[in-house]
Amino acid sequence: GGRRINKNKIGAALSNDPEKQNSTLFAELRGNQPFGIGVSMKYTTHQLNTPVAVDGGYVGSFTDWSVKLSRPCMGIELDLIYSDSSLSGSYCSAYTGQNSQCDALLTLKAERAFY
Repeated sequence: GGRRINKNKIGAALSNDPEKQNSTLFAELRGNQPFGIGVSMKYTTHQLNTPVAVDGGYVGSFTDWSVKLSRPCMGIELDLIYSDSSLSGSYCSAYTGQNSQCDALLTLKAERAFY
């Protein structure tokens, strides 16, 4: 669930799937941000039900996070997203988190609705 404060949203979510349990904290800060920039943050802890064997050991849990800056510009929604996880190197073979990349990733996304 989440709590909405004006146009801002802060909350936590728990989920269970056959492979792992996820605990997520998130915040969406919108409204009267400086320069009309919205900020969204997400931090998730993944607890694996069965540790995964990787080169050099086992992974039983990991975390990942993302920060997104959003700004509308001439009818286009611009998003700059930074994401990363606590895993690196050969340990990335155990990654099944919120993004397709285990290592740090910076993404620029431009989206326009045509309807």
